[in-house]
Amino acid sequence: MKKKVIFLDIDGTLVLPSGFVSPLVQKAISLARNNGHYVFLCTGRNRVGVQKLMSIGFDGAICSAGGYIEMNGAKIYESFLSEEDVQEARLTFEKYHILYNMEATHKTFSSDQLNELFVRDVIQGNVMNSEMQRLINEQKENYNIHDFKDYEKNPIPIHKICFIAQSRDALQQVQNQLSYKYHFVIHDLFSINTINGEIIKKDINKGKAIQQVVEALGLSIEDTICFGDSMNDLEMIQACHHSVVMENGVAELKKYASSICESVQNDGVYYEMERLGLLK
Repeated sequence: MKKKVIFLDIDGTLVLPSGFVSPLVQKAISLARNNGHYVFLCTGRNRVGVQKLMSIGFDGAICSAGGYIEMNGAKIYESFLSEEDVQEARLTFEKYHILYNMEATHKTFSSDQLNELFVRDVIQGNVMNSEMQRLINEQKENYNIHDFKDYEKNPIPIHKICFIAQSRDALQQVQNQLSYKYHFVIHDLFSINTINGEIIKKDINKGKAIQQVVEALGLSIEDTICFGDSMNDLEMIQACHHSVVMENGVAELKKYASSICESVQNDGVYYEMERLGLLK
């Protein structure tokens, strides 16, 4: 089989709700690479947010929804918001009382209030228990989270901004003011109490990043396969020659898929790679 380039979204696609990658899916990644195929992460997470996963073995990573690209351990592309753009977005979110974080390459800037809300309402399903502080600390470690005060003392370039809104009306006000500059990605229902999403520069997306990787490898878009589950994967799904959406993926995204595979809980990545002949 001709070499293929496989792009894997992380949350809801590669990683189980527990935060781990199943042994069977890890086996698929290893077998595909041993057979000469390339395997890349392709995620909205920033680079620090994928660090623990890199030990599985990947040829590179597209991070920050296309704002950062790495191949064989070397950065080949990065894009940042201007300081003026960051300030405008922050002021707008704060005006309408929407919590947000700011993602740099190797740091994430956030507030304790957002971290606690995310763990309580999104990860834990609005249940408070003795694990709360452990999960908050784990989030801080995994994403190298710092307080906004650290950013204000020493601003560093920001790739994108994520948010948690508790009011649709407030979020609509923010969209009215910022949508001329940003693409708003609203994630499928994490919680009945919050609206979770991110804003990304309109000229940045996973699909464009995939094209850059393909060109750098000297291959064709005809050689691409991708796996995703949510609407921030849309440009990736549209860009790749063969696009796979997880069974647990959103209904709207499935309209654009070449195929639907088993859910992340049922090792969909492994079984679809097997069907596509990547593991032989």
